Amino acid sequence: MDAASMLEVYRRDRRRLLGFLLSAGGLGGRALDLSRVDLDAVSADYALECVAAGAQFDASEATRRYFDERRYPIMIGSPSGNSYFLLSGPQLSDSPPKEAAPSIGPQAPPPRENSTSAGQSRDFFRDAINTSGTGYVTKDDNLADIPPQQVKKVDILSLGLPRLSTELSDDDIRETAYEVLLASLFVSGKVHFSEEKREKKRKFLKGLRTKTEGSNSSPQVEDGYAHILDLIRVQMEISESMDALTKRALRHINLKMVKGQLDVPCISLQLLSSVGKLDFPTERLRVQWQKRQANVLEELLLFSISLEYDMSETLRIVLSKLKDTEDWVVSVPEGRVEVLTIIGRYNAKLSALTKKFDLKDETYHWTHNYHLNFRLYEKLLCSVFDILEDGQLVEEADEILETAKLTWPILGITEKLHGIFYAWVLFQKFAQTGEILLLKHASLQIQKFLLHHDIEEAELYTNSFVCSEACGGDRALSLVDSALLKINVWCRRQLENYHAHFSKKNYSIFEDTLNLALLLVKTHIEDGCEEDIMLIESPEGSIPESKLVHLLVVRSIHAAYKQALISSDGRSEMEFKHPLTILANELKLVAEKECTVFSPILTKYYPEAQGVALIFLHMLYGKQLELFLERTDHLENSKEILAASNNFELCIAQKLYSVYGEAGSSFSNYLKPYMIGRLSSPLILQWLHAQHENVLEWTKRTIGIEDWMPLSAHEKQATSVVEVFRIVEETVDQFFNASLPLDIVHLRSLLIGITSSLQVYLLHMENQQVSGSTLLPSAPVLTRYSESMNPFAKRKLIEPTVPEEKVTTKLNNLTVPKLCVKLNTLQFIRDQLDVIEEGIKQSWTSVLSAVRLLDYLACIDSGRAISENLSSSDESVDELFTLFDDVRMAAVNTTDTILDFIGTRAVFWDMRDSLLFSLYRDSVEGACMQIFIPKIDQVLGQVCDLIVDVLRDQVVLRIFQACMEGFIWVVLDGGPSRAFLEADVDLMQQDLAMLKDLFIAEGQGLPLDVVEREAKQAQQILDLYMLKADTVIEMLINASGQMSQHLEVTSARRRHAHDAHTLLRVLCHKKDKIASTFLRIQYHLPRSSDYDDVPVKDVSSKVPIFSDMLKRGTSFNWSETGQQSFMVLKKKLQEATWQ
Repeated sequence: MDAASMLEVYRRDRRRLLGFLLSAGGLGGRALDLSRVDLDAVSADYALECVAAGAQFDASEATRRYFDERRYPIMIGSPSGNSYFLLSGPQLSDSPPKEAAPSIGPQAPPPRENSTSAGQSRDFFRDAINTSGTGYVTKDDNLADIPPQQVKKVDILSLGLPRLSTELSDDDIRETAYEVLLASLFVSGKVHFSEEKREKKRKFLKGLRTKTEGSNSSPQVEDGYAHILDLIRVQMEISESMDALTKRALRHINLKMVKGQLDVPCISLQLLSSVGKLDFPTERLRVQWQKRQANVLEELLLFSISLEYDMSETLRIVLSKLKDTEDWVVSVPEGRVEVLTIIGRYNAKLSALTKKFDLKDETYHWTHNYHLNFRLYEKLLCSVFDILEDGQLVEEADEILETAKLTWPILGITEKLHGIFYAWVLFQKFAQTGEILLLKHASLQIQKFLLHHDIEEAELYTNSFVCSEACGGDRALSLVDSALLKINVWCRRQLENYHAHFSKKNYSIFEDTLNLALLLVKTHIEDGCEEDIMLIESPEGSIPESKLVHLLVVRSIHAAYKQALISSDGRSEMEFKHPLTILANELKLVAEKECTVFSPILTKYYPEAQGVALIFLHMLYGKQLELFLERTDHLENSKEILAASNNFELCIAQKLYSVYGEAGSSFSNYLKPYMIGRLSSPLILQWLHAQHENVLEWTKRTIGIEDWMPLSAHEKQATSVVEVFRIVEETVDQFFNASLPLDIVHLRSLLIGITSSLQVYLLHMENQQVSGSTLLPSAPVLTRYSESMNPFAKRKLIEPTVPEEKVTTKLNNLTVPKLCVKLNTLQFIRDQLDVIEEGIKQSWTSVLSAVRLLDYLACIDSGRAISENLSSSDESVDELFTLFDDVRMAAVNTTDTILDFIGTRAVFWDMRDSLLFSLYRDSVEGACMQIFIPKIDQVLGQVCDLIVDVLRDQVVLRIFQACMEGFIWVVLDGGPSRAFLEADVDLMQQDLAMLKDLFIAEGQGLPLDVVEREAKQAQQILDLYMLKADTVIEMLINASGQMSQHLEVTSARRRHAHDAHTLLRVLCHKKDKIASTFLRIQYHLPRSSDYDDVPVKDVSSKVPIFSDMLKRGTSFNWSETGQQSFMVLKKKLQEATWQ
């Protein structure tokens, strides 16, 4: 329901409530005559005060109070005192204050505030809006801002019939219309009445019965019209008592007919002559009824231009007597009859005047009093709407219409007039309720009306009725044109701002409204509101329907744009954003709504509708952006605006491409790209440079405090690397989420920054490592086995070398758990680098799509072909990602370094006491491998708990290799304390098998073939100990010729089981007299009993920190004496022949 209809309902309810209060008594002890009181001009507060105090009611004081109250804003009388009249917009205000407002005194000048950037942007935005010619307030935005004298001009849901000269209210017209309907039913002869009391009442009528009505008998319609007439009565809100009164009075209405014709004055005269004072339940009802009849006669007779002056004066006198309700009831019956007779004579005289169109049943009042007749017919037609369900037609609507047609001879209605009136009331009700079914019915009625053609006289008659104040102006139009124009104007007003009036929920109403507007465009009725110039002109030669849709699109988009301007300006202060940023986001929503809700419908009638809307939105925002850029010298703080503008332009480009493809539009000349990339490119590079410095600084800081502990039981990498990748990912996200145009230069800068940070991290890890050569134990002096004959003889002491303090400090931070975390961290770097690379490539694909869209706009603007040179850009991007390969290679190299180190660390440092210095010391049986297996198993368990699955086998393999190298070191370079019999070899082979089984772990550990391959050399060396000394000496003599001229003893991994170095050491550690004799005679090697290995308990603080003793490419550190002895030995072996 629209504002005008709601206002009428409120006024009517207010009159009834005031009437009930004032007629209830208790006002000073005297009855109050309300017939002379205008209840619309009575102060409700004054009336309530009188009722509460029992004071006498003064109509003049009530009227004065009413108009005094209208001078002030409407307030809520709240005892808490927390309701105030606010001048500010309520949507921008907080809750009302809880304390009394301060007294009004001299106002101090407002304090000067430093102008903030937000304030400057807001002021600029308003200035920019004004510069672009877009104001803040649209016409028709708020009826409250329109002066009272202009309110009627904007009320387009009024036909503009000539105004009534009397004080007939809406209720008066409704009640009179019902009286006309009853008269027409009687005169038609289709119904007759009896005085039998009604025995049955319809359920829905019982609620309308009053006590007075229930006690009176009423005439009953005794044919098929009974039900429909009752329904009409209820629909028109006529009480049963007034219905019965009217029916009794109109029983003999045919006696008042003039020449067989009936008109409204005749009906009023019949009622006045047949109804007495006692027929009314209350005096107030009688007064109102009589005043209404007098006003009807006055309206129809007194203001007729056909009356002479003398006749008018006489008629005015007799009507004044009729309007004096108190004198009328006390006057003698003859006087009342005389008055009514005079009025009837004047009406007969008017009815006898020449007819203008010679139509059948035409009366004088058809053409001279159509302004009232048509209002009466409108009220009759409105009875088709259910009063209990607003906007719904009653099921008997067709029967009601057929019944209303009986009034045509009285009111001067023709088939064509009925069609336009019915279409009008349907549309009027639709405008009030929004019920789409009414709109469909109205459209159907208008279609029928436009196809209907009357005879010439009937057409002249229909076109003779003049309506004024069309579309807020003073033009005079025919009634038909006025109705069609008002419907057209209403539809156009809605459609010219369809973003505000329609949504996805009511898009069907939008389509039907558009169809109705397109139907009416063929009537060639101008609304007087056309704009001569539009920012985007419709194509020349377009059909009217296309021109209309083009106009609706342009105006609606412009209206939505103006609303977005106002909204963004208001939100900028609350959201602390520049209005242009908010405007771009709001216009994106407008574009989305346009394409999803409205364009599918509009393009049915105008294929260019969606393109026009998108291009117009792009152009409107572009003007604001251009103004902003012209007045901005520094763009550093404008990245948010540029990003929002770029997002909006990409949205428009994508939608345009989906509509036109590469063909473009005929409106492409209105499309001017924003060229955001030229402005944003240096800003992006500056940001990347600053971000790279931040990431690098954060990387150095976080790795500097890293203690190489696992992040959690499930995430076994270091905390620092997680932080580094977190800030790297944030940088990547910010880079791609900046919503600014990007190119390959920006991508290269991003990748260089990421690579630099990770390389710094890896370099720090590499610098923390220690060279494996520092863990190599000193090579013992070569001795021959000999048992000591003198236990008290002084022996030479063999002491291990101790690494430098700096190296020792580093080694303390290179424990096996920390090395495992480092390996996990390196693997995490490689994995995350793959993830980041994949994410960047996917994001870059979106960037390329945006580049293509922006290139598409540029091509449309310039008219050139769409670029196809973006494939070469893909190749350049692939080349850029080779930067990550350097990081991967560095991570792999550092991983290899740590893997080579971790086994040596575990075996030659962590197990130096339990394995290197204890295994087979003095005897094999007393210090066999079984004693040390739990230590090795404990290290393996620790490693498997800490290392990630992908690296577990590699780490375990390196530990096994270190164990094999340690085992070989014990049997070949174990020093004078280790000597073996042939019988000891079986125990040693059992120890080797036990060690292999530990790492195979029943198929859960290392593969069998890998274990056998790594243990092959140790097995070969044990096999040499099984040989006789003579055999080994022979093999040594044969191999000595192949010895290098330089003393470079290879590590265990590069040692061969049958080379001279190995064979010589086998002889040195053999408990065999022949071997000892050979070594003494030929090489003068000292006895093993002359030397003493330092016991572990005595050198715990002096032992070297063992490392990758047998690391590939390293040599034993021989003492000077040992080197000389070995050179002499080598020379003799090459010259001698063993006997």
